[in-house]
Amino acid sequence: MRVSRNIFSLGAASLLLAGGAVAAGASKGTLHLFENVTVQGKQLAPGDYKVEWNGEGPNVQLSIEQGKQTVVSVPARVTPVNEKNPSDGYASKKEGGENVLSEVFFHGKSYELEIGNQSAAAPSQPATNGSNR
Repeated sequence: MRVSRNIFSLGAASLLLAGGAVAAGASKGTLHLFENVTVQGKQLAPGDYKVEWNGEGPNVQLSIEQGKQTVVSVPARVTPVNEKNPSDGYASKKEGGENVLSEVFFHGKSYELEIGNQSAAAPSQPATNGSNR
């Protein structure tokens, strides 16, 4: 009787761990834009979007979707922050007269997603952001 109970417990634990590994493959969130922003040359209008990112380590591939259609897919970097984000939001920066999406963050999470090339080669000016920070 004990052997069958132990085997059952081991099997249940294995299923839980396998399910957790599958769930960790893709992460999702929502994004509400308050202004026109550009992502990899594509202008996004104000509105609600879904975001999903896949990858291991800090480098991920971020997809921005509206409805069931992927609007843009761009490289991003998961960056830890010291305190959990107080709200969902984003940050943009001015480049060539356009607001370019530079970060996306989510309420209660201790990380942000930095969008695209984050090199310091060309200084940029911060623009307004869509956060409630």
